[in-house]
Amino acid sequence: MQQKIIETGLKIGLRLSFKLASGLALPFPVLRTAMEVGSTIFKPRADVWVKQIKLRDSLDQRIVFAEVATPEDEAQGVLLHCHGGAFFAGSSRTHRALSTEFAARGKLIVYMLDYRRAPEHPYPAALNDVKSVYQHLLNDGWKPEQIILGGDSGGCALALALAVELRSAGDALPAAIVMISPYVDISLSSASVYNNAKRDPMIKSYALKRGGDGYRGQLQSKDPRISPIFADLTDLPPMLIQAGSEEILVDDATHLAERAQQSGVQVSLHVYENMWHNFQMFNRFIHKSEQALDEIGSFMQKVLSKEK
Repeated sequence: MQQKIIETGLKIGLRLSFKLASGLALPFPVLRTAMEVGSTIFKPRADVWVKQIKLRDSLDQRIVFAEVATPEDEAQGVLLHCHGGAFFAGSSRTHRALSTEFAARGKLIVYMLDYRRAPEHPYPAALNDVKSVYQHLLNDGWKPEQIILGGDSGGCALALALAVELRSAGDALPAAIVMISPYVDISLSSASVYNNAKRDPMIKSYALKRGGDGYRGQLQSKDPRISPIFADLTDLPPMLIQAGSEEILVDDATHLAERAQQSGVQVSLHVYENMWHNFQMFNRFIHKSEQALDEIGSFMQKVLSKEK
């Protein structure tokens, strides 16, 4: 009963704050600042050490910023996570608490990079930044089978697109891909975008469309380079996909899982009842977030232990 009251209270608060703002034509800097301020309710774990780093891109010598979360336990591998924010918002700071949860529960080092954001930096800027950090991990001595790609919301499109590029190039693939509330179809063609418009307490499709349009540049919205749900998913590594039943992107999650399974990919899909977009970030308040994070941690540990 108490959990139900807490969930209801959170949904009301989100509707009056984040969802309301996501439906307004506010300047992108204002929305970014609002997300930064709102994320202060999420507290990083004390048993994970977080530091900021600067990496130099090997091709154009540009600096890429990231935060690295290191657990107290010996790390089995590394997670390269692409934060959400519909391509125009979010940062390593907004996702710092989530990063520490991944590190502790997965017993791995987490790289949360600050990729360049739309619309100032359309495709392929963000993806190139992700590739730069992935190459840094390889240069640093990590083997592909010790690396997991991850993303939440729009970050899933970046993680999945990188995996597709690596496969197409014939390069060794990472151990797995973890995706939370995947925004991998910027054409917003899934039925839940409309069917769950009122149920989702977190976000409106208007914000996703603004971000997607800013990110795609001159590409069509269903181009698989920016909407990787339409890409060839054959031979990709195992996937864990999580979503909430009330979110507008739940069909993105189920459709992605179906396409991947049809392509022969090992997929674990878990849709949490009565949950919303990126509900995993609210683990201080609700039990299902804890369960979802435990599932992610167990999945990552299992995948990495197989690769030893």
